[in-house]
Amino acid sequence: MNKEKITVVSSSNDAFSPHVSALFVSVLENAKNPKVTFDFYVIDDEISIASKRLMRETIKAYSNASLYFLTIDKKYFEDVVESDRIPQTAYYRIAIPELFRNKGLERILYLDCDMIALTDISDLWNVDLTGYTLAAVEDAGFHHRLEKMGIETKSNLYFNSGFMLINMEKWLEENITNRVLQFIQDNPEKLRFHDQDALNAILHDQWLQLHPKWNAQSYIMKREVEHPKAEGEQQYFETRRNPQIIHYSGHIKPWSEEFISPLKKYYQRYSDMTAFSENFQCEKKNTTTYLSSQKSG
Repeated sequence: MNKEKITVVSSSNDAFSPHVSALFVSVLENAKNPKVTFDFYVIDDEISIASKRLMRETIKAYSNASLYFLTIDKKYFEDVVESDRIPQTAYYRIAIPELFRNKGLERILYLDCDMIALTDISDLWNVDLTGYTLAAVEDAGFHHRLEKMGIETKSNLYFNSGFMLINMEKWLEENITNRVLQFIQDNPEKLRFHDQDALNAILHDQWLQLHPKWNAQSYIMKREVEHPKAEGEQQYFETRRNPQIIHYSGHIKPWSEEFISPLKKYYQRYSDMTAFSENFQCEKKNTTTYLSSQKSG
């Protein structure tokens, strides 16, 4: 039986390792097609041996998934603009396609650690990317960032970089990684939203806009913003009724006691299914196909 392989990449430090594990479990628990397998890659920002062991134990319960850890040369990110909310780790997504340059992959799905999938992502994976460098969702903050950065563009649409379905061939052909890093180096004073600003500055007219249900940001789910267009507001309504991937993009995360929104239940459901949880039960599943690109742990 021929199997389709979906490649999901995230970036994590040790503190976020339980939460990226919950994300991966949510993807696997909602997978419906037995012909689909998943390769999960984590860009490793000093994740401890103990945390890696728990991450591996989590994925080991699924026969259709493999987990790999990747390292990245931090020297390329020494001078980036950071904050307490957005550490250096967040910039690593810029280099992801370069890490897979010779792997023969047509596309990669990048997801932030603070996300939870509520549906099978197979349909998303097969979106037609012809002519586009990536598919993404409009950022719900409406910050008018392109205008404020002085970027000349045909469209003022600005995407949220926490979710990117990347067209590998086009990204590499267009030398996007180096161009984004160069923009960061040349324009640090413009980067209010860090790597997201830089990515939009380079890719502003090269991305395919997806329905916001695929990156249901906190602004949308909590009704904190109203879309300036009627069509957009209708999509927000549809997103709240049927989110596909929830993005806990606010300052307070669902693993915090301060987070009191009903949206917490979605995170908690899958968090309880990871090896980091005291409630973890390793269910009997089919023979596990488990690979690791790293021997430590």
